[in-house]
Amino acid sequence: MDAAKTPKLKLKLTDAAIRAIVVPDGRSEVLAWDAAMPGLALRVGRQRRSWTYVFRVKKGGAPQKLGLGAWPAVSIASARQAAQLEAGRLARGEDPAAARREARSDSEAVLATVLDDYEASLKRRRYASVSLAMSVLRRGLAKLLKRDVASLTRKELVSTIDRLSAAGKPGAAAELRKHTRTLLDWATNKGLTQHNVLAGYRRERTTRAERIQAAERGRALTRHELAALWHAADPATVLGRYVRALILTGARRTEMARLDWSMVGGDRLTLPPTHTKQGRPHEIPIGPALRAILDACQLRKDRPVFASPITGGEMKGWSQHFAKLRTASGVLFTPHDLRRTMRTGLTDLGVDFDTAELMLGHQRDDLVRRYDKAERWAARVEAAEQWAAYVERVAGEATPSPENVIRLNTRKARAA
Repeated sequence: MDAAKTPKLKLKLTDAAIRAIVVPDGRSEVLAWDAAMPGLALRVGRQRRSWTYVFRVKKGGAPQKLGLGAWPAVSIASARQAAQLEAGRLARGEDPAAARREARSDSEAVLATVLDDYEASLKRRRYASVSLAMSVLRRGLAKLLKRDVASLTRKELVSTIDRLSAAGKPGAAAELRKHTRTLLDWATNKGLTQHNVLAGYRRERTTRAERIQAAERGRALTRHELAALWHAADPATVLGRYVRALILTGARRTEMARLDWSMVGGDRLTLPPTHTKQGRPHEIPIGPALRAILDACQLRKDRPVFASPITGGEMKGWSQHFAKLRTASGVLFTPHDLRRTMRTGLTDLGVDFDTAELMLGHQRDDLVRRYDKAERWAARVEAAEQWAAYVERVAGEATPSPENVIRLNTRKARAA
């Protein structure tokens, strides 16, 4: 509405006086000037009442306005005090609006705010693992959230990352290094900092001993180890069902942990691009063994398939969970070893390279062109059946407790 046409009042404002103000028909608001504080006014609308301070930086200059909040959340006394502070700035020759803009600019560069803006940017760009990236950043940089992003130094960021490595969490350190470096690239492009202080930062080159140790950790399980782990993964527990699903599907740890019931179909799991590392949809055949596992899970549309029995949300605390399974099974393994085990097993079973790659979600463009969808799906269903049969044979070589068995490839398993 044209300010000139806005009805104006001037009175000593009190709570009772404010409540008594009525907006005339045909008008959207009334401007009530406070007789006790020059420049202070209350905009009274039909739904909202908000304080504003009107001033001129120079005599005869254009009037400017500063919002001071809404009444009654901001009381009359608080509004007068805020207006008095702005009047003091004017008396000192300062521009209250310029000071407000500078303060807003400073707050926008605080790391906590930068992270909020960065998260919004990732979501707009449909980044596949927004929640994971932001969790890594907010937890890893928790002590720096109140700092201006331009004041962060390479030394303190590297020290933060190194502390994770020293605590025996090299994976967490690598994730924090990667995501922080990408965040700072984004902040630099936005002009929030002059340069990326982690530019060129890479982890130290691994030694021969470290490479040998990594090779020993990253491996495919033996038949005996696979059987031991299968039986240790108790299907009466969420964790046990989850690990058996990893064994049967070769899915990544987070892909299966974030699985919800909307992704479960009659003959396949359909992981959307937001849930996969490559940012592409991935379909996984559901055979009798996997169906038995899914049927044993509590069907709640508002929860993940493998929901935490404590929170009802996505499972957390992976280190502790897998430590218990390593103890129970006697097998030293990582979740990624289960992918390697399936991939190696498919090759040993005679599954062709392209199909084996597709089973793990390695959906390269050349594979998409090489096969039509029907041919690729039929081959993957057959490969899944071969792998489930192999796991059944391996599990049968051990002597498990009856209650720890989900029978594979049987009608009974389908109905379990």
